[in-house]
Amino acid sequence: MRLTIDNLDGAGESDYTALLDAGAPPKIVRKLNAAPTLTAGLVCGAGLQAVAGSKLRLYRDDGTLWFSGYLAEAPQMTPAGASKGAPLFRAGLKAVGEMTALDRLRLSEHAAMGGDTAGAAISALANEADPGLNLAAVQAVAQTGSITVETGERWSAAAGQIADCARAVLTVANRAVALAPVGAVTRTLSDGDPGFVPEALQLVTGGATANDITVIGGNEPSMYVRDCFTALGTSDYFDLSVSPFEMNTKVLVEDDFSAMSLDATKWVNDSSAPLSFTGAGVSCSAGVALRYRDRMEIGGLLILEQTGISYTSGTGIFGGLFNGGTGDTVSDCLAGVMIGNGAIMPVVDGAALAAVGQVQAGKLYEFRTLVFHPEPIRTGQVYSSSICNGLSARTSQAWYGLTRIVLTMRQIDPTNAATTSASQTVIYDGTCQNVAAFGDYCAMWGANLAATLGHAEATNQGAVWVRSAPPGQAWRTRLIGDVSAGAECYFTSKELHFTTATEPVAGEQVEVFYRAKGLACGRVTDAASAQALANSEGSGTRAMVAHVLAPPPRTSLDCEQAARALLDDLTQAGNSGTYQAWAGALPQGATDVNPGERWQISLSWGPDCAVIVREVEIEFQALADAYAFFKVSFADEAAKPLAVRYHEAKRNALLTVVASALGEDVSQRPQGLPDATVTAWSSSTLSLDMGTAPIEGGGFEVRVEGDWGWGMAVNQNLVGRFTTQTFTLPNTGVTQAFYLRQYDGSTPPQYSPYTTVLNLVV
Repeated sequence: MRLTIDNLDGAGESDYTALLDAGAPPKIVRKLNAAPTLTAGLVCGAGLQAVAGSKLRLYRDDGTLWFSGYLAEAPQMTPAGASKGAPLFRAGLKAVGEMTALDRLRLSEHAAMGGDTAGAAISALANEADPGLNLAAVQAVAQTGSITVETGERWSAAAGQIADCARAVLTVANRAVALAPVGAVTRTLSDGDPGFVPEALQLVTGGATANDITVIGGNEPSMYVRDCFTALGTSDYFDLSVSPFEMNTKVLVEDDFSAMSLDATKWVNDSSAPLSFTGAGVSCSAGVALRYRDRMEIGGLLILEQTGISYTSGTGIFGGLFNGGTGDTVSDCLAGVMIGNGAIMPVVDGAALAAVGQVQAGKLYEFRTLVFHPEPIRTGQVYSSSICNGLSARTSQAWYGLTRIVLTMRQIDPTNAATTSASQTVIYDGTCQNVAAFGDYCAMWGANLAATLGHAEATNQGAVWVRSAPPGQAWRTRLIGDVSAGAECYFTSKELHFTTATEPVAGEQVEVFYRAKGLACGRVTDAASAQALANSEGSGTRAMVAHVLAPPPRTSLDCEQAARALLDDLTQAGNSGTYQAWAGALPQGATDVNPGERWQISLSWGPDCAVIVREVEIEFQALADAYAFFKVSFADEAAKPLAVRYHEAKRNALLTVVASALGEDVSQRPQGLPDATVTAWSSSTLSLDMGTAPIEGGGFEVRVEGDWGWGMAVNQNLVGRFTTQTFTLPNTGVTQAFYLRQYDGSTPPQYSPYTTVLNLVV
């Protein structure tokens, strides 16, 4: 072997092999998805020049690397006598693998990375930490759900968690990042192997630990709520019936482009044409594709706001939400506002519509894109296990249905301050079906656009939407947002407020849609496992309540899928242990072992099981490769789950958690009723539209007095079951709440997971 230290001062590597201390030989510790460590000792004089941060490499006899990393601290020198009158010292070396170099610059905030593979997410974080890394060996491995990175987080912690949850192996060496599935390297440990040492194997086998798992998460969007008011014309605010769900992160990105360069923690310019920066903002004179660096989940109310726009020439889109890419045509644009040769045109679902105005010289423009989907969380987290992983990992269904799009504009005259308080003008108000769950936000995009953008901002207001209908008039959307920028209304903790100028008139009907705040929870049972374990002293149930830390469950459906992934493994007998061997006696003649390998343990006198290597210690008993002694720690996912991080918890006994079966296909459950609404109400009747046709053999169940009783057995609070999309109910003349769920034609029927409540407030 050969040990070198490079102080990174341009002088290159210095060879310290001859100074290695035989009493403190090198030792390497490798852990799955963490930086390896190395300790070693030198016997040297007082002139050792190595410092903290110096690069240390330990080479094999054939020139390949055992280890590459950086000294975590300056060598610790202790007196060791003298040689020829000169003092000798023992120098202790402690080094950490190259992964830690990516922790030197902490990561910036990623509000919600989503819609990517594990490989794409890790590559994005690696490019942020060090754009010079080689990413050729980063494989996709599996889809990820939503990933949140907070400002200041370490790269190794964020990337390591992504790798764990994807059931992948992450390494960084030789300024290259690699990501591969767990088990990409397989070996067989058999007592028939010539090098096998029986007494070097310690194997512990345990029984099943859980077959009834309840997972408790955080706040989730639960009931669909529609509060229906009749305005008296004397109030500018309305009380909401329940507390609404709020997004953890409201502001996704905001920038006034006051710096003299593009903020790489926020934006990417996908065009090769350069941008320029002035006091007025960011300017383009040719092609531009100014894209927010993370894909956005198209759920809840997204408001994309572009202000201080000065147009010169060409064609481009402002506030574009691109569905599937940012190519050189508008066909990828779900929604945005285009200026083409001075004409202002809405862009919806990949098509530019008729012009709604013309740019005027000397004026500034503001364009806003409002995209609303009743599900603020469109897709589920992804949970892997030893049984379901990769493309078959467990996740809940993606929500599609109806998406509402509103585009607005304002014209600002820099010489007239009054124009800055003008209302926004709606230039498009419509809907799209089955919009993708994720999209790319381009604040400014165009192949030949010359313009300046003063400010860009993207916020997610949560699942809120407001519309109203004055007496004798049709329903119209009410603009939510910053009222100082021309919006009509805004929300506080439990109130809807209108501006004085936009206050509903007497008799105006107002409908407020939002999602209630609830607790995400899910329980899943494996009846077959319980039955197999049942005996005269017990039912065989092994219950557990868990708080899942990663991937964090955002909904009750996520909680269920996390429970299913845990049940995949925890209903099996677990195997764990260690194996120790010299380099020449490793399984199947291997010369090295790394975490993430899959070992098939096949013994004629014992269990036959597959395990995953979790940790490897390598001690060099003499200074040669042949004397490398390995201690390998392994465990299967029944003994130590890999892709789901959790700790056992407890729950409130009053919390009702509906149990489902391990084998249930959640994608077959009936959809909720987010579009159910009271289409009209009078003093005696209410007209209801469920927003969707009933499932064949199923229908809609209506209840009062609370969100309970669902099913054919309870009638105390039942109003009725209806098999048509529209129907009429009596109006009692007092404040009423009707609870709705859809059910299918199975026996017993399955119900949609979330209730819709229609509140008629008198």
